[in-house]
Amino acid sequence: MDTKNQTIPSPADCLKEAGETKELRLKKAVFSDIPGLLKDFFKSGRVYLVADENTWKAAGQKTEDAVREAGIPIAGRRIFPGEPRLHAHYTHVKELIELFKSLPDYPSCTPIAVGGGTINDLVKRATFELAMPYLCVPTAASVDGYTANGAALLMDGFKQTLPCTAPRVIAADTDVLAQAPAYLSSSGFGDLAGKIIAGTDWIIAEKAGSAGAPAATPIDPLAWNMIQPGLMDNLNQSVHAADGDSEAVRTLFNSLAVTGFAMQYMKNSRPVSGSEHLFSHVWEMEDLSLNGAPVTHGHKVTIGTLSATAFTELFFADPSGPPTAVSGWQRPSPAEREAETAAAFRETPGCKAVVKTALEKMVDSKTASDINTLCRDSWHEIREKVLERLLPYAELKALLAKARCPLVPEAIGLRRKDIIATARKAQMMRNKYGILDLAWDMGNFESILAKLEASEVYLR
Repeated sequence: MDTKNQTIPSPADCLKEAGETKELRLKKAVFSDIPGLLKDFFKSGRVYLVADENTWKAAGQKTEDAVREAGIPIAGRRIFPGEPRLHAHYTHVKELIELFKSLPDYPSCTPIAVGGGTINDLVKRATFELAMPYLCVPTAASVDGYTANGAALLMDGFKQTLPCTAPRVIAADTDVLAQAPAYLSSSGFGDLAGKIIAGTDWIIAEKAGSAGAPAATPIDPLAWNMIQPGLMDNLNQSVHAADGDSEAVRTLFNSLAVTGFAMQYMKNSRPVSGSEHLFSHVWEMEDLSLNGAPVTHGHKVTIGTLSATAFTELFFADPSGPPTAVSGWQRPSPAEREAETAAAFRETPGCKAVVKTALEKMVDSKTASDINTLCRDSWHEIREKVLERLLPYAELKALLAKARCPLVPEAIGLRRKDIIATARKAQMMRNKYGILDLAWDMGNFESILAKLEASEVYLR
């Protein structure tokens, strides 16, 4: 696909392509609209509210008041503790399933998820398993997952994106979003910035796919146009969201919502997630925390985006051709790959699932040779396309600084050497082709990591 001169569909046009979400209401004083939205898009006469103590204060009570004043019965509510911060663990999904099933009017009752990405993902998966549509009231522009038809949950010790139906309706109050803690808005900005790598990885995947690389789907023009052409404008316009700027927050939330619509349209996360999310998935599996509090998804994605950007820049640094492999490196056999993956994830409950994925994504020697030849023969073309889309590392770091995002590994409780170790683990995960896979298939993965480790610029 030619990635130049693309059209930019409006959020309303993107919503039409989503398929599962029928209405996005983003405005001031949105709570008074909720009873009408329930009447127009849901059959139930009763609602069940799910929040945590913090999101209840931000929007839960206002939601309940609006519903009660309209004469809509409240079937119940589950308010999780505000501290410690709620984890997106599947055990909470099971709890919600039992609560919903115990309702006298199950499954016709309408759950309302009031909160951030974690509350939404828990309700999303629970309602999906019970075939119950739900309404989402976001409390922060913190993630792209509100409108996604998937939920990122820890299950059996392994961070997985489980299939789910997206919320039928989203009612977001701009004042509530603007008043959210700054770290949540900066998390959302970091999640949006990650779409830069999602774009460059998709370019790489499309090219490698023509040589037989697995899970390397061609670029879908509509999904691409939903996100990539307007991405830098949206980032620049939302850079002050963490400062409480209402228009910046509106732009940020709209942009994140559209990325979810792209996922609904594609039925997968290819348009919005690349190598940057693989870094964050590793840290989520390791329950990365800072000063006793879990690091937000968006802040993990932020450092993942900086790491993936550095890796991509180093890979494409030489205009004359790809970097050379480490002397003496040999492609491991399946048995050797299984052993090294098992060793890397030996302390992770989801080890068996990762090993299975690592083996599934291995290419045979012929395919690796074909990928290598194709990349070398079309080096100038692929390099130009990727670097045209990639925001240079220094510019990315400056933009993230304005958005009050973490800039170095230490800001989320890591060291530089942890980034190197994470990159090796990240390449073993998820059968979704990107820059880490290309470098590994070409035999220069370790040489790039060596350059990254020795750099006086990257991740400092």
